[in-house]
Amino acid sequence: MAGMSDTVPHTEAPAPSARLVQRQHATALAIVMAVFTVALLAYGWSVYARQRAALWWSLSSQGEQIQLALNDTLDVARSHVGAMRLSTERNLRQPLLSDNGLVDRLERRNLAPLRDAPWDRLPQDLVKEVGAVHVDPSADATAYRRGVEAPLGALAQVAASHSQHQRLQWSYFYDAQKQWRWVYPAQSREELITATGQTEMAGALATLWHAGGTVPLDAAGPTRNPQKELVWTAAHTDPIKKTAVVSVLAPIYNAERYVGLVGADLTLDALNAVLLQRALPMGQAWVVNGQGQVLASSDTKAAPLPAGPYAPEAGWLRFALRGTDWSLLVHAPGSVVARKTLIQMVPMLATGVAGLLALLGACLWLNRRFTQPALQLADYVQQTEGPTIKRPPPVPVLWKPWFDRVARLALQRRDQVMGAHQRTTQLENQAAQHIVDMRNLAAEHETQLAARAGELRSAYAQLSAALADAQAAQGVAKKPARPNPLPE
Repeated sequence: MAGMSDTVPHTEAPAPSARLVQRQHATALAIVMAVFTVALLAYGWSVYARQRAALWWSLSSQGEQIQLALNDTLDVARSHVGAMRLSTERNLRQPLLSDNGLVDRLERRNLAPLRDAPWDRLPQDLVKEVGAVHVDPSADATAYRRGVEAPLGALAQVAASHSQHQRLQWSYFYDAQKQWRWVYPAQSREELITATGQTEMAGALATLWHAGGTVPLDAAGPTRNPQKELVWTAAHTDPIKKTAVVSVLAPIYNAERYVGLVGADLTLDALNAVLLQRALPMGQAWVVNGQGQVLASSDTKAAPLPAGPYAPEAGWLRFALRGTDWSLLVHAPGSVVARKTLIQMVPMLATGVAGLLALLGACLWLNRRFTQPALQLADYVQQTEGPTIKRPPPVPVLWKPWFDRVARLALQRRDQVMGAHQRTTQLENQAAQHIVDMRNLAAEHETQLAARAGELRSAYAQLSAALADAQAAQGVAKKPARPNPLPE
């Protein structure tokens, strides 16, 4: 409609209190810190996952290095026995290639031949070179002479291997009929009998044939080893030196006839040395055979092998060892991996925590330096809107002029308000006085009017009486009409 204003009356919304703003600010700050903390934790978890994966990769790589070293150690013994086998079987197939006169020459050097240890009386320098022969007393004393020439063809290779690899304890040939054996380095008759706790050679050889329950001639023989492969025995105690060893055996055949075996004993210290020389960054390693027997351990305290299953999800790594049914087992418990990972993450964690604390400190400093004084200023402005004006609170020097100005303006506003109030009070008093005066004047006028009305009524009464007397005196026959009385 024409003439109407286009504006809408404005109603000012009430200002929020400074305390409410302060709570909102604290809430916003807490949210920011929470988001930053969550982001830091998420980043830390991702780094933790990467570090954990890197540790597992490193452990796997270390396991592969140990596997290669163990394979090299086992290859030495396996190659050594394989070469002995090739040489012995070649000499059996081609007797002309063997040194047929070697045994005769050795016998001629004997000072006093023994029936069960015929080489025992050779000069010591010669014994060190050719080893020893032990014969069962019940056997033909000369039976060994026809068979020993074949393994002696590998004598040079055997001596070279022992000089290069100290972990090779014994190399030997066992007769399938259990009548004799050849061994390098040499063992005297007395040493053999004493070490085995026997009183004669027959008992000593029986102990050797048994070999701590491994029974080498049966293990390598056609019944248990028809494939004619190299055989690794279980770990057992060497009856001579009383050390833990494992034997690698190769059957010897002349045509299709099983005539014996060649073998070598490898000390378990050789396997332990590999594990100890290549210490794992974490966890423990074991070498076990196909029957679960522990052959070596990286723990010098010989901790037992934990029960399986040896699965990757349980912290296990398995590496097959070449040419055997053995395995290298590496185990790192989850707690160990986690602790190792956290140790590696200490610098990153320290940096993250330091950054979080620095952010928190910066927020607190900004809050104390700027936000809190600003909120105090807003609160103080609200406080100065009332009649009572408090002194400004203690604030940083930067904010003091603002508080002083607010206080000064508040005082000026209060003085102006009080002055206006005083003037308003005066005007109100004056208006009240005027009202009283008007009321008094009206009352006085009403009094005067009442007095004048009384006088008029008295004059009217006198006039009426005079008229009545005049009419009566004139004897007017007709009574005249009475005039209307004056209002009272």
